[in-house]
Amino acid sequence: MGSLWHSFVLWFQSVIEFFYGITGSIGLPNYGLAIILLTIVIKLVLFPLNQKQLKSMRAMQEIQPKMKYIQDKYKDDAQVMQTKLMQLYKEHGVSPLSGCLPLLIQMPIFFAFYQALIGFKFTVAAHASFLWIPNIGTKDPWYILAVLAGLTTYLQQRASMVDTKDQMQKSMLYTMPLLMVWIATTVPSGLPLYWVTFNILGIIQQLYVNYSHEKTKLETGTGVSISTPGQEEREEIKEEVTEVPEPKKVSASQPAKGAKGDKGGKANNGAPHNRKKRKNR
Repeated sequence: MGSLWHSFVLWFQSVIEFFYGITGSIGLPNYGLAIILLTIVIKLVLFPLNQKQLKSMRAMQEIQPKMKYIQDKYKDDAQVMQTKLMQLYKEHGVSPLSGCLPLLIQMPIFFAFYQALIGFKFTVAAHASFLWIPNIGTKDPWYILAVLAGLTTYLQQRASMVDTKDQMQKSMLYTMPLLMVWIATTVPSGLPLYWVTFNILGIIQQLYVNYSHEKTKLETGTGVSISTPGQEEREEIKEEVTEVPEPKKVSASQPAKGAKGDKGGKANNGAPHNRKKRKNR
């Protein structure tokens, strides 16, 4: 297994060299630019999987209130809870596992990038500098890429959020960027350069997913409607309880329907009505 991973890292180094050759062919030989081009290619290859992941994540966030309601309602019956949750997933066409595959693919790439950059033998050492960074195989001396890594991670997560009041999402919104800042300060600067570029492309893709999702909901009237557990509970109670119509109020000047005397010209006591008949005679 170790030899297989080592071969993969060596292959990854050759891929970086290949893209460095492309930058040389366009007259801009630079390893930093090569990493950006490589990141774009990786993003394009993973685009279908990432697109499915982003759509599924958004749909899962939208049905989160309904999931919580089901979990609270059937907390004492795990089997019924799972059945109801599966019905909910099927109804909205989502899967809680659909977002795992892109992450499983990205993790080996991330670690391969890290190991490939450690002790990387640059063909031309001068071309290893990028903007303010003297060498992408070493740490960023100004920590600018670390800040950008945290900022772009925050923006991408913020763009993917549906319910801004959800405590779990809010905690991840701030925890993950801080974690990425810390990682970016401890690794060769080529790695946060890859991560920042990947995040920027991810933000663009997420905004496109959000736009397409809202457009589809407006045009077709479909999609997931966001409702709180309280609203859903009231709707369910309303469906289960049969409403009893309120009795109509009867004015003092009109006799109630169904009272004796409506037919045959007799009132309840008959006295006032009989007096009017005698006067007419």
